[in-house]
Amino acid sequence: MSKRKLLTYLYFFLTLIDALGVIYPLIIQRKYTTFLPIPTLLILYFYSVKKVNTLYVFSMLATFLGIIFLNIKGYFNIALIFYAIGVFLYVVISLKTAEVIPIKTIIIATIPFLIVYLVPLILYSDAVQIEVFNFIMIYVFCVGLFFFITTLVYINKPNKINLWLLSSGVVFLISTIIHGYNLFFKFLITIRVGVVITFLFMHYAMYKYIVLKAIENDREIPSQKQQTSRLVK
Repeated sequence: MSKRKLLTYLYFFLTLIDALGVIYPLIIQRKYTTFLPIPTLLILYFYSVKKVNTLYVFSMLATFLGIIFLNIKGYFNIALIFYAIGVFLYVVISLKTAEVIPIKTIIIATIPFLIVYLVPLILYSDAVQIEVFNFIMIYVFCVGLFFFITTLVYINKPNKINLWLLSSGVVFLISTIIHGYNLFFKFLITIRVGVVITFLFMHYAMYKYIVLKAIENDREIPSQKQQTSRLVK
């Protein structure tokens, strides 16, 4: 078995363990398991590409710092800042790897983006403390922007690679909404399990997109060089 497959299985195994930790907190200590999946995914990424995407690495590091501060009492705001940085870097990566998007596509995709941004604002405004609300809206804005960009990219060029990107945006949106409900309205174990699974699957989908996009670019470079050499001749 290759290291990539082994690390992939390990990542989903750790995801399952972390989710089960919500159901069986006395058996599985989430104060340990919650820190394992993201570093595992980052190691998997290093084994999957020839050239490392620096922005992706920084995004994963920011996300990991968000997880750390989220588990420290009194540092919720700082955790949200690091989470927002991680998501915003995902947005930058998506824009850098995407092709030129027509204005018509941008207008069509603006509608779901506004819905994603305004709905949490309306639903959670009364349930959240004012000093925390601003940080939450920054994070929600970044998530909405990420969903917006992933939708744009897929509408502009629907293919299997961009489907991974869209999946990441959609699942991240779902994860954020149910996490907000679970955090500020009613704590339910089933929802908390869903938060863990969707959050970690979202990051895996983004990993797949970046890796597949890197492979696609590696294939295009030789063909571009061949075309250039023919033109020179």
